[in-house]
Amino acid sequence: MKRFVLAVAIFFSPAVFANEQAALSLQQQLSRMPHFHASFEQQVFDMQQQLVQQGEGELWLQQPGKFRFQMELPEPILFVGDGETLWYYHELLEQVSIYDARAELERTPFTLLMSDDASLWQQYRITEHEDGYRIEADDPASPVQYLQLNFSNDQLSRMQVLDLNGQRSIFVFKAVPTDAGFAAGLFQFQPPADVDIDDQR
Repeated sequence: MKRFVLAVAIFFSPAVFANEQAALSLQQQLSRMPHFHASFEQQVFDMQQQLVQQGEGELWLQQPGKFRFQMELPEPILFVGDGETLWYYHELLEQVSIYDARAELERTPFTLLMSDDASLWQQYRITEHEDGYRIEADDPASPVQYLQLNFSNDQLSRMQVLDLNGQRSIFVFKAVPTDAGFAAGLFQFQPPADVDIDDQR
């Protein structure tokens, strides 16, 4: 009986209620951008908060489960996911790694940007701030410790990522107006000839 009372007390605690409210608010925010395309500028800081890298690229998101992350500077790198397969292409090294998209993305808060699966949302703590949200992993071994999202005019404007090694990345987005969805081929990838392929599915 005591365990039941404790469980009920935890379920109705202010912290749990606040998390549910923040999660619902974030889901509503994301529902207003079923597809998203933006250019971005990136800054990467080490544990001592020293700037170690700057970059530029483009991001495409389409619910459910599709994305294309194309880094152009300082070197061309491409992540593409169609909901089932995830490709990572390092152009200069002429290497392509292939993963199970669901298995890889579910390990990080990024999955919430492209999924409304309640079981996934329950694995993260979400807090709401004045102009955005912070998503923190319950799993201390998660490669991404937290993801902080900021929105402007119902579009993603800024994203901050803290990884397991204490490295912090900040992305500032400039949205590209998109009235319709994207061509399906945008979220698939055909490896070029003569590249090394590491298929880890």
